[in-house]
Amino acid sequence: MQADRQDGQRVEALTRGLTVLRKLVDAGRPLSATAIAQEMGLHQSSVSRLLASLTDTGFVRKTSAGFTPDFGVLSLASASEQFPLIDRPRAAMRRIGERAGGLNVSLGMLWRRQMIYFLRRLASGEMIDFWWSNYPIQVSAPGMRLLLDQPEHDALATLQASRVRHGWHGNHDVLPATEEAALAAARERTEHDVLVLRHWHNPGEVGAAIPIRADEAYPVALALSGPAEIADDATLRIWLHDFRREVEATLQNNPRLGHAHDA
Repeated sequence: MQADRQDGQRVEALTRGLTVLRKLVDAGRPLSATAIAQEMGLHQSSVSRLLASLTDTGFVRKTSAGFTPDFGVLSLASASEQFPLIDRPRAAMRRIGERAGGLNVSLGMLWRRQMIYFLRRLASGEMIDFWWSNYPIQVSAPGMRLLLDQPEHDALATLQASRVRHGWHGNHDVLPATEEAALAAARERTEHDVLVLRHWHNPGEVGAAIPIRADEAYPVALALSGPAEIADDATLRIWLHDFRREVEATLQNNPRLGHAHDA
């Protein structure tokens, strides 16, 4: 029993340590042990011990303004090579970007109530392998499209969590003021499996997204974004259906999870 309790305490400490690290990464600025303790509802001495361990292992460093991520966090980036979404569709995403008429192209995953992006091919031609985004989900076309496939209560909870974390940013002449209204408006803008959000984030911009079969544990969408005048809604839908087939062809026979969507 004592060994079980010790194992449980170690697991709890690991979980809390990772949560602290995540808060420092998300904050984008140094945080004090006091601020972290208050946010997590923990005693400051407990948070100080976690920060000391993270500092010793090179994942956190202390500055005059507080604690901030250290270079050890960057060492984890090498793990990106183990993810098919970063490796397999690379050539296809480059080809798609060249045919997208000056729009950005990206693969977005809805992961634990936030969006992360893979192989974001910018209109300039630059390819970004991985982007951990603090982008509010309510103004993300792939995020909103993937939420439409979730149970209503889960989708609303995700939008509520995004509001708490990032605020309710967007073009409020178009973006509805509530989570329920935003979901309803997104449904109205979805046709032939494609969501098109025109002027939703900023005037003059468009975002469009379609879900793809990626054989991943979390849902993935292919998205286009950029100046609204580049393509009308019908063209965006045609492009995304064509591009989806090309990307999905590169992801077939993923040995990690099998063809879960065929079950």
